[in-house]
Amino acid sequence: MPVKGSESDRRAYQSACSAARDSITKSRADHIKSKLDDVAGDIGATWRTAQSLLHNNNKVVYSDAEYASLVSTFCQFLVDKVNRIRDNITSALQSTARRVFTDRPYLGPTLSSFQMVAVDEVHRLLSAMPSKSSPLYVLPCSLLKSYSDVFAPVIARLANLSMQSGKIPASYKRAQVLPLLKKAGLDSSSSGNYRPISNLSTVSKVLERLVLTRLRPHLLESANFSEYQSAYRKGHSTETALLEVLGGVCMAADNKQVTVLISLDLSAAFDTVDYEILLQRLQSEFGVTGTPLDWLRSYLDKC
Repeated sequence: MPVKGSESDRRAYQSACSAARDSITKSRADHIKSKLDDVAGDIGATWRTAQSLLHNNNKVVYSDAEYASLVSTFCQFLVDKVNRIRDNITSALQSTARRVFTDRPYLGPTLSSFQMVAVDEVHRLLSAMPSKSSPLYVLPCSLLKSYSDVFAPVIARLANLSMQSGKIPASYKRAQVLPLLKKAGLDSSSSGNYRPISNLSTVSKVLERLVLTRLRPHLLESANFSEYQSAYRKGHSTETALLEVLGGVCMAADNKQVTVLISLDLSAAFDTVDYEILLQRLQSEFGVTGTPLDWLRSYLDKC
């Protein structure tokens, strides 16, 4: 039996420490590789993952009661913010001479049904999606992508049932809402310094994109679609919008004309959209009718 404090004990201890260090180092390396593999192909997500891995700050741990209170505070702030903006808009409209907007007559083709979804289409969408998963969904995105030959027919079937019925399941509208600071350095204790980010399940995102590929061509081909729409369409961005404005200002200056530029920043623009007006304009100005209009109404309805 080895004597306590002997040379053999020291060597055994050093060997055990070395093995433990190697095991910890390998475990950390595997963890980092796994995180980076999950966001492979998405440059933005890769940078965020690298930053979180290299610059880990001390995270605050909340009790269940504190966590519930924090969640309630954020939710109430966001609800109150939207309600306050809506009330201000209503008040302003009541105290201002209102202009009556008449719908531009729509004479083009209508979109009264969705084209059927093919399995290959779902395959392509799954392969192109970033490997981000929502904690609300039991299947990680990486699993759906790895076995798309199994899941693509199922998702295609679900999508076709949804589009044909004009309804989207309430569970597909559930999302994990994550509050993120608008800018680094802002007071993290103020709810007003955060913006909510919704994380839907992978199948919900696939269904959204399938509907978008059927809705977008119809809208873009409409004569009522604004040629100056610079967001959410290919080849148009904030850069092209700035170039258009700058070009107009320069041309006006060359012609010795006075130029006035008015810029509006709408607070919570997407959250304060009137859904009934949106649906009515989609129907009267862009010819969206039938099950596509029903599907959009179901999508916008509260769960």
